[in-house]
Amino acid sequence: MPKFIVQMVDAYTREVLETEDEVFHDEQAAEDYACECGGAFAEGAEVLSLAGRDYTDPDDVEFVVEEIDD
Repeated sequence: MPKFIVQMVDAYTREVLETEDEVFHDEQAAEDYACECGGAFAEGAEVLSLAGRDYTDPDDVEFVVEEIDD
């Protein structure tokens, strides 16, 4: 049975920047979580921007679902 993880990747180079700890048994659940991560990341960037702190532009990263072996 396939399992899935969510990874944050550089939108341009596709380099994996971070892998979330949670493992999903359902691809749709992983996709939903990836969307949630993207929204939270963008919100965090906005807060950091308003506070005058450095942040990674949300357009520079993507959250993708990858299938992994058991």
